[in-house]
Amino acid sequence: MARGVEASCRCYLFLSLMLWHGCIFRQFVEGSFGNLVHSASSSHVTEGDVKYIYETGKSCVTFASNSAPYVDVNIGNGRQFRTALIYLPKDGTPLEDITVTASTNKNELSLTKHAEVNGQIVALWTGGPFTTTWIRIESTNSFSLCLIKVYDVTLREYCECDDACHRNADVICHGLCSEPQNCKKVNVALNKLAKSSSNRQSEASYAVDGITGITFTNDSTQWNCIHTAVNDTSPFWQVDLGKEYTVDSVIIYRRGGGPGKARMVGVTVTVDDNLCKTISYADATDEKMSVICSNPTPRGRFLNITRRGNLYDPYINLCEVQVWVCKPGYYGFGCTSKCSEGCSGEMTDCDIDNGFCTNGCDDGWYTATCSQECGGGCTGGRCNQTDGQCSPCLPNWTGDKCDQCDAQHYGDDCSKACGHCRDQNRCDRRDGSCPNDNPRCQPGYTGLHCNESCSPGRYGPDCRQSCSEGCRSAACDGTTGHCKCRHGWQESDPFCTKKCDSETYGTNCSRECGVGCQNINSCDRTTGHCSCRIGYQPPLCDKGVYLSILDKRTSFFCCFL
Repeated sequence: MARGVEASCRCYLFLSLMLWHGCIFRQFVEGSFGNLVHSASSSHVTEGDVKYIYETGKSCVTFASNSAPYVDVNIGNGRQFRTALIYLPKDGTPLEDITVTASTNKNELSLTKHAEVNGQIVALWTGGPFTTTWIRIESTNSFSLCLIKVYDVTLREYCECDDACHRNADVICHGLCSEPQNCKKVNVALNKLAKSSSNRQSEASYAVDGITGITFTNDSTQWNCIHTAVNDTSPFWQVDLGKEYTVDSVIIYRRGGGPGKARMVGVTVTVDDNLCKTISYADATDEKMSVICSNPTPRGRFLNITRRGNLYDPYINLCEVQVWVCKPGYYGFGCTSKCSEGCSGEMTDCDIDNGFCTNGCDDGWYTATCSQECGGGCTGGRCNQTDGQCSPCLPNWTGDKCDQCDAQHYGDDCSKACGHCRDQNRCDRRDGSCPNDNPRCQPGYTGLHCNESCSPGRYGPDCRQSCSEGCRSAACDGTTGHCKCRHGWQESDPFCTKKCDSETYGTNCSRECGVGCQNINSCDRTTGHCSCRIGYQPPLCDKGVYLSILDKRTSFFCCFL
């Protein structure tokens, strides 16, 4: 809000409600923020010029009459509005005497007082929005009016409540918007050293004092805008930003009303000697102008505003200039990127354009933005801050940057040993799993990590093979399949797959079948048991026996071998 408006005026806001239908609402919300008032008329002016109330001119205007004095302001034939700001002097105009109506040829609607904010009355247009041509301000007694601004936007949009950085500084917005949140930019022009080619009832510093009101008057208590001298045909204004910045846009609050728009035509914005933009009449529609710099984006320390050409009034007349850049800790387009935590010193010490760390990297980080961590195997956690290389590596680590586990280890800190993968150099360095080859594991092991030994009775890669039935206790070496043979199997075969031949049995087939076996080939290969011929003693049939026969006639025993 202008210094004078805060110091010597009282603000009345008349705000219409939003349109009920979203499509119509969107149509007007996207319209201009420019003041719709373009003329005013009254037969009751006793002091000042009636045009001052919409051109933000030299002083307030007084209206007096024996009957109810009034002033009509014209916003255009059949225009719709949502917000009207009416500024009255603090002293001499009682609020309760003022009424405001919006009129067409068909009907008339009064704007009603609603609430008090910081000593200022906010009135809501309860029936709106409304399409009108004239707005009338009148009083039961003489009154003074300093300024009226009418907009086809809602109050929140006028106050820019949803913009974290560029809130409207009008005092009427203070009670409406919450405090700015998450603004990642800073105005580097604020309160910096400024100068101009000449001054008319102003100082160059007024354009960087943080007050974004757009009122220019002859009253020194209300000075907020700059104005170069009438006879200055080559005017300029400059602010020293303190150091070089890349400037992609500049916010300019021009003077309100028609003169303010006209006096921005032909204004050229440069950064040092680098062009940002030359402003056209179309660019100056809104009182708050966002000047987008041309490509390539200029970089420099001094922001200059000049105005040249065969102009009717070649003044520079504006109210506030803002240069927004990323605040410490952020960088890049839109200031959405955060400086790396690896920047040396404070995390905020990085270039606002590219994020390069101003003071280099802390130990453990590298690249220009210090966004990459040194390899986990770098000795002392330090590496070359340019390319990340380090030497020698800690145990279990390898690579130029010591950022990889060696062939036998895996895990975040390379402390876990790989299993018995078929190709031991291919253990996954994150989870230690072995590639799903066919087979996956070395002989004697199985499982995802090939760290599980074969169970009894199994051997070979992935433990896919069964031990021979000739193995003692059905167990064999998990790697080779070799085993100790059971009785009845030839130990000359390490896998115990060969049984004893037909004439042998027992350990390593070292014993011969009994001579008394009925079929010498039918001896059991393990026990040597067989069916004996007559005269041989079972179960091995390897010994003869005496058979006793009694001759009943002679009672004679005879022995046979």
